[in-house]
Amino acid sequence: LINDWNTCKNSGEIWASNPCSEFMFLNKNACNLASHNLMKYRNKDGSFNLGAFDRATDLFITAQDILVSESSYPTEDIAWNSHTFRPLGLGYANLGAYLMSIGLAYDSEGGRNIAAAITSNMTAEAYLQSTRLAEKLGPFQEFEKNKEPMMEVISMHQKASKKLPSINGLEELVSSANKKWEEVVERGEKYGF
Repeated sequence: LINDWNTCKNSGEIWASNPCSEFMFLNKNACNLASHNLMKYRNKDGSFNLGAFDRATDLFITAQDILVSESSYPTEDIAWNSHTFRPLGLGYANLGAYLMSIGLAYDSEGGRNIAAAITSNMTAEAYLQSTRLAEKLGPFQEFEKNKEPMMEVISMHQKASKKLPSINGLEELVSSANKKWEEVVERGEKYGF
């Protein structure tokens, strides 16, 4: 199942994750990781500041891509793979605090729906920024070899996003995510990632 979501299947299988399981990719690889603090995007009325979140996501992805070339790696294989595939990771913290601040339980349907909508937006915006970088700098070295599986995974994300419930105040988040995924598919086909 994990390899169904492998964007670079033509270069190898995913065998394992790092110890914390936030990074799953090909063997002998490293990933620059960053994390949003969701409470920083909470408006006074409890709504989510999607514009600020998108701008920060773009900044994180750009900075992390720059860091790939500036980082040091423990082995030559890890350095080569990191430069060749340019894996970046972006997540978030304080989901529980954000949900509690708007009156939702962490383990509730509403909480899970908000988390899914935020995650879909973050992932789509990160991939969208990756296409912008690829347009200017070219795609990662192994992109053409992996274009088909990469676009398959992008389509899987897009299909999953379309299943998100657009109810109870989630309309803007879900609509935004779905529009972004359409653009990611279009730009990914044209420019790569």
